[in-house]
Amino acid sequence: MNCRLSISFLLPLVYLAGCKVVGTPTTQTTASSSSSIAGNWQIQSGTAITSPPTAPYLVGALEGSDSALTGTFTTTQSSTVSPTVESYSGTYDASTGSLSLDFRDLSTSEEITAELSVPTDPTTLSTGTLHILCIPCTNTGISTSVVGVEVAPLNGTYTGTLSGTLNTYTLSNPTQSTPTPVTGTASVTLTQSNTPNSSGQFPLHGILTISSISGLDTFTISEISGASWLNGTVSGVSFTIASSPPCSGSFDGICTIIGGYIPVSFTASTNPSATQITISNLNFSNVGVEATNITLSGTLTLQ
Repeated sequence: MNCRLSISFLLPLVYLAGCKVVGTPTTQTTASSSSSIAGNWQIQSGTAITSPPTAPYLVGALEGSDSALTGTFTTTQSSTVSPTVESYSGTYDASTGSLSLDFRDLSTSEEITAELSVPTDPTTLSTGTLHILCIPCTNTGISTSVVGVEVAPLNGTYTGTLSGTLNTYTLSNPTQSTPTPVTGTASVTLTQSNTPNSSGQFPLHGILTISSISGLDTFTISEISGASWLNGTVSGVSFTIASSPPCSGSFDGICTIIGGYIPVSFTASTNPSATQITISNLNFSNVGVEATNITLSGTLTLQ
């Protein structure tokens, strides 16, 4: 039985699954005095930018310029340490492309410093070192080679093909589902805020349209009365989006059923120049007499 999905709805967030999004470091040249390094940054261990980042890492927002830099970065020392949001100070020398960041916690005697050589285009790979000193952690210190990159804003329309699985089942027997391979054409229009939130993440909103899935109508997640229903955040190369019901309070359940609200979420990553987005898991479902659940993935290109 076909499940009709000609509807509108909205999105917030989820976290991301692993893929490598930047390759080999480019030849370094110094940044010009006109280059802006304020924006969305990811600094991590290794030789390539990945999603999620390899620890130790700093991911978040860099603001200000030259000797007046400040940063709000989600930071972790290792894969076994929970990430925390920390405030950094920094300096940038435009003549040499040298970027320095520093975090100090006097109460714990912890200090984290990052030194990067930033190329003319900061959305190409920077290289440098990350130093971590933690006196309470048995006086241990970490010094490791890192790469960093400024991630361009996610602004524009991305199109391409997504493929995955459609599972159909009845409410009377939800454990018995019928999986069907499906492919659809997707269009995602994103607009990124210029101002980060208190955690150093940049809010996103926009429109998602998926069509050409066999047995389903084209559906669009869009806007109602000028209020965006696509909401999420980007931090480094990773971004997450999920939907929210169009009404609130005690009417949520009624709104969900009568208003045709379908829960949607996806986790994704972009390349540093923001010319492509890779969706690792886009999931949505519809509940009626016959229920469906669809999971899609694929790469979309900026138009």
